[in-house]
This record gives sequence, C-alpha cells and structure tokens, in this order.
Amino acid sequence: MVASSGVDEIQFDYVRFPAEGDQKDAEFAFEAAHPNWQRSDAISDFLARAYQELHPHGVLVSLDVFGVMAWQRPVDLAHTGQDIAAMARHCDVLSPMIYPSHFFHMDGYANPGDAPRHFISESMERFREITGDTKVVLRPWLQAFAWRTKTYSPGYIRIQVSASREEGGVGFLFWNARNDYSKLFPAMTRPDVGSGAAPSSPGD
Repeated sequence: MVASSGVDEIQFDYVRFPAEGDQKDAEFAFEAAHPNWQRSDAISDFLARAYQELHPHGVLVSLDVFGVMAWQRPVDLAHTGQDIAAMARHCDVLSPMIYPSHFFHMDGYANPGDAPRHFISESMERFREITGDTKVVLRPWLQAFAWRTKTYSPGYIRIQVSASREEGGVGFLFWNARNDYSKLFPAMTRPDVGSGAAPSSPGD
C-alpha cells in the first residue's frame, strides 16, 4: 500500500532480533518452520521477499543496521541476525547507525564518543569492504546528541559528515531522540560542509 502511494523509498528500521535481555525461553516462529535456520537466515528470507515485491512498484528499499556489525563479531551476528553481506543483496541503501558514543570501549578508546573521526571512518571503511561486491549505497545514521561525549558541537557534526564522505558515504541521516537539532542546523549552514572540509577538533 505504501509503495503504491507514490513514495520513492521504503526504509526498514531495526531489521534485527532482540540483542539484549534474557532470551533462554524465547521462541521464534522460524524455528518451528525452519529448524536448521539461524536468525540471519530468517532476516535474509524476509528481505528477499520484501525486495522482490516492492521493486516492481518503483520504490527503493533501505535498511537500518547496527554500526557495530561492521566489526563482524560472531556474538553480534548470533544475537541480531544482521548478516551485512547477505542483507546488502536485498536492498538499495544500507544505513548503518554509526553513533561514535555507542562503540563502548572498542578499538582501545575509553571514551569513543570523543573520537568521531575514528569511528565514522573505521565503520564506513569496514561496511564498504563488506558490501564491496554489491551495488548498495551506504548512507549512514550519524550522531546528533551529546550522550557520552563532552565535545558535541556543530564541529562534531561536520567531522562526522566529512569522515563519512571521505569513505564513500552518499548522503547522511542524523538522529536525536528528543528531536533537538540545535547543533545540527548551524553545522549544515556552514559552506565547508559541502566541500567536505572539517575543523581539526570537534570543539572548533
């Protein structure tokens, strides 16, 4: 119905299984129908069918995935079912949620939220490598909130945009749970955003 209404893109948000909490007693429908499937198989099957049905309507299909999936850790795949290489074959746009402050103690950073260039660049490079044999467009979700960082500012925004573009990002999305984009709007009015330039530190 949505595809037939004239929209040009349908985005599936949080295409995943529960990643937290006690799941010992959890039962999922696919386990009875396909006892040999993993969670990633159930997701890939759904996306393949959705993509096949939606594309004839002329709409693009985009998917939101966890940023941590760029690291391809088996524990993350087992919980979320987000097999990025497989999912990328059933969409036009992949939008990893690469909020720097969410990479808890990864890559040796005690305060990852204060290292936006590293985590945006590293995430985009890894996603680009994982999806390299597909035609999927990478359009990341970036951080528009001050949680777990002391350096959030318009400069912080520009660093993320710049780092994403340098690693092949096409466009971007920003998220703030309170819809507070007071830091974002000034960043987007700066001429250097369009050129890819960014200040040397997020506090600038």
